Amino acid sequence: MVKQRPGCIAIGWSGVICRVDDSRVVKHPKWFPGYPTYNEQYRSLITLEKDIYERLGDYKGIIKYHGIVDMKTGAIRLSYGKQGDLSAYIRSHCKPSRPFRNGWIQQLVETFYYIYCRKVLHHDIKLNNILVDDDCLKAIDFANGALFPLDADMEATCADDPLSRVDLLCLGCIIYSIATWQVFIYDYFEKNRWPTPEELPPTSDVLCGDIIKKCWDDKYNTIASLYEDVTALLGHSR
Repeated sequence: MVKQRPGCIAIGWSGVICRVDDSRVVKHPKWFPGYPTYNEQYRSLITLEKDIYERLGDYKGIIKYHGIVDMKTGAIRLSYGKQGDLSAYIRSHCKPSRPFRNGWIQQLVETFYYIYCRKVLHHDIKLNNILVDDDCLKAIDFANGALFPLDADMEATCADDPLSRVDLLCLGCIIYSIATWQVFIYDYFEKNRWPTPEELPPTSDVLCGDIIKKCWDDKYNTIASLYEDVTALLGHSR
């Protein structure tokens, strides 16, 4: 049995998140005594996450990265999302105004378009990988992501990467959750397939309903086309 680290607030696939103070957390790679192969895999995932944060830099829609804490383990320091993850936030707060929800949908899509423009794919977009901090959405957890050369043709890359389309499916779920203020999750990786129409809620008369349906119907080739539709409908976030 592995002893839990002090300040542990979350355990994910690749790492353990420990709160350091009111503004910072440290993400440690998972470690199990006697399993060096697995431990090296967990460390490599955190190293990839570090590399992605360094590529993305300081951006308003991404949790702030504060560097490596421990060169031996590869642990990284991040800002603490004081208002929790988006799933918990929606469940614990009353439905905000339509302009507020518009703004969050704009923030969300602009952030993932920025990530795409920096030649990165997330590959694990879900409500609990979006934190709320100072009433702004912050993307986290890039350990399952993919980092491409800065001169990569992302349209061609996405055509060859089925997980990039799953990211768009999952973005549709998050947009729906914000639009209706009801948590909706479809776990592609659990079911290993796209949803059937019967598994999806109706989108007529829903904010951004046509856009959500296109995400769910696999009508977008890349985040760029989703970004264009959201910007045409809602404009740019402030």
